[in-house]
Amino acid sequence: MKHYFVADSHLGSRLFDDNDAKIAHFIEWLNMATAEESEIYLLGDIFDFWFEFAHAIPPGFDRLLDALRKKTQNGTRIHFFCGNHDQWTYGYLQNYCGLTVHKTGEFIEIEGKRFYLAHGHGLGEKRRITRLLNSIFESPIAQWLFRHLMIPHLGYAFGYSWSARNRKKHDSVENINRHHNYYEAHNTDSNAFQVEWAKQFSAEHPDVNYIVMGHLHKEVNMRLASGCQLLILDEFYENYGFATFDGSNLWPENFESNIL
Repeated sequence: MKHYFVADSHLGSRLFDDNDAKIAHFIEWLNMATAEESEIYLLGDIFDFWFEFAHAIPPGFDRLLDALRKKTQNGTRIHFFCGNHDQWTYGYLQNYCGLTVHKTGEFIEIEGKRFYLAHGHGLGEKRRITRLLNSIFESPIAQWLFRHLMIPHLGYAFGYSWSARNRKKHDSVENINRHHNYYEAHNTDSNAFQVEWAKQFSAEHPDVNYIVMGHLHKEVNMRLASGCQLLILDEFYENYGFATFDGSNLWPENFESNIL
C-alpha cells in the first residue's frame, strides 16, 4: 500500500489561464494515486479560496468534488489538512466528498512510522503582520461574521481577488528584495521559519520519523539531527510536486501528463 502527499495546487486561482486544465491535471494525479490500494493526504491550499457559506460553496469545482466523492465511496481514505487558503470548511467536504478533515497539524501513524502532517502556515512564523492575518482568518468570530453577513458571490470575488493580489505582491521583485533584506537582517533565509520550527519540534518529539508539509511552494528535503526526515512539498501548479511513502521510504516526485 502506498501513501501520497500533495499540497498547494491553488485550484481556482485567477492567476491561471486555464483552471479547467489545472483541475483535470489534479484529477489525473488523483487517478494515478488511486490506481492501486492507497491513502491520500491533501496538505492544504488545494483550493486557492474555499469558503462554505450556509447555502453556497465555491463554484467551478463540481468535477473535482465528484471525483473525490467517487474515490472515497470506492474505499480510498482521503485526508484534507486545512491550509491558509482553504481552512473554511464547515462540513461539506466531509459530508459530500467523504474527506477526513484536519483543521490543524496532527500526528498520524502510517505503516508503523510516526508522521507529523500539516500545511505549514504559521509554523515558526515571526513576521507580525502574517501572524496577525493568520489570527484573524482563524478567528471563529471573524469566520462567523463573514459567513453570515457576506453575500456569497461577493465573498468569493473578494477571496479570489485577495489571493491573486497577494500572490502578485509575493512574487514581485520589490517584495523578494524586501524579504531578502529581512532574512539577511535576522541572519536567516527564506526557508528558515518552517525549517527551524521543524528542527525544534523534532528535538522535542524524537519519536517522530517524518514531518511533511507544504506552504513554501518550494521543495525542502533534509534529514534533521534527531534522524527525522523533513519534507516540504513543492507546489502542484507549475512543478507539480508530490511525495510517496511505501512503508519504508518517503521521496518527492513531480507529476507529468499530456493534459497541460
